[in-house]
Amino acid sequence: MEKTDADVEKESCSRPSWVPSTVHGDEDLCPDCFKVVGERSRYRIVCMLGKSPHGMTVSEITKKIGLRQPTITHHLQALSMVGAVNMDVNGREHVYKLNRDTHCFAECNIPY
Repeated sequence: MEKTDADVEKESCSRPSWVPSTVHGDEDLCPDCFKVVGERSRYRIVCMLGKSPHGMTVSEITKKIGLRQPTITHHLQALSMVGAVNMDVNGREHVYKLNRDTHCFAECNIPY
């Protein structure tokens, strides 16, 4: 039997071990939210941006996390696709900020 879109939306993803217990259960993570926390480095970026009121550039994130710039850019693109981060262009720099109003943080209660 083939799954419908509604069936896929109902499926939950396992909560990664590094996500704090404030995410109450596996059912709290919709597929979009799993994209935010399902990769440890991506979740570290979310936490860093959550502590940075003015946002951070790719270079700043790269220095703090220690990953290569293309990897950071890939993670930021994935976070942008689910609405978890916003980007502002400031001259030649792209400044990324956490979108605290996205459903991942407002409804699914992913801590940052």
